[in-house]
Amino acid sequence: MNAFKSRRRIFLKRSFLATVAALVARSGVAADNPGPSKIIDAHCHAGKGSNFGKPGDTHAPWTTYNSPEETLRKMEQAGIDQTIIFPISNETYKEANEEIAGFICKWPDKLIGFAKHDAKKEKGQIAKLLKHEVEELGLRGLKLHGVPSDEMMDSAEALNIPILFHPPEVDVCHEALDSHPNVNFIMAHLGSFSSRRWEEHVRAIEATKRHPNLYLETSSVVFFLYLQQAARELPPEKLIFGTDGPLVDSRIELQKIRMLKLEPDHERKVLSENIQRLLGDRG
Repeated sequence: MNAFKSRRRIFLKRSFLATVAALVARSGVAADNPGPSKIIDAHCHAGKGSNFGKPGDTHAPWTTYNSPEETLRKMEQAGIDQTIIFPISNETYKEANEEIAGFICKWPDKLIGFAKHDAKKEKGQIAKLLKHEVEELGLRGLKLHGVPSDEMMDSAEALNIPILFHPPEVDVCHEALDSHPNVNFIMAHLGSFSSRRWEEHVRAIEATKRHPNLYLETSSVVFFLYLQQAARELPPEKLIFGTDGPLVDSRIELQKIRMLKLEPDHERKVLSENIQRLLGDRG
């Protein structure tokens, strides 16, 4: 009986190992080159916007309400471990940033918060607000549309946080990038949301070669060949995965990165390690 049990254990062990080997071979991933230990989405919106609660159904969805629960559902479906969230469109952002901080407290293992501010409408208040939002509310970066103001950049440098920004054109950013070499800037959408101006993708890639403190985020790039160009011409440390969710589907955006067929260590950098480094995380 003991001999029978011993042979059975050996048989089961060999069967298990054979099954694992088959699964690894089928996935196309070598056993000594595992996939990313973590996947982090660096670009997602959440909370109430300027048109929240207003009657009618003609308001743009980025001005009404973006549900963090929807983001969490899509994260689970896509296999995304953590997501950086920040407010949708508002006139000013003090209350919206507090709402983001509340989401972070509710789901601390899943969500990372960035503040958002408007350089013109909140001029003169941003330094004080951002200091409170980072040091007391636990937000870890700044998001904005446009080119960051000196007030924003000075505050980001003092607080040692990155700036994720969506500029109108790449060429208007060079002075800001040069003026604050100690601030890490992440340019959203490879320089052009939805590839509306494909030339901006090319300019963004060239700008990232020029500026050591500039990184490119990958969300909402429709013309895939420019993602390929960025992956081919830039060091892997320079690309950061994002989705622009929840309105843009995170599953599709993640698949775009998979389609680049990066080396496993390069893919790990794009999907998590680069943004972890900019946030000061050890992983």
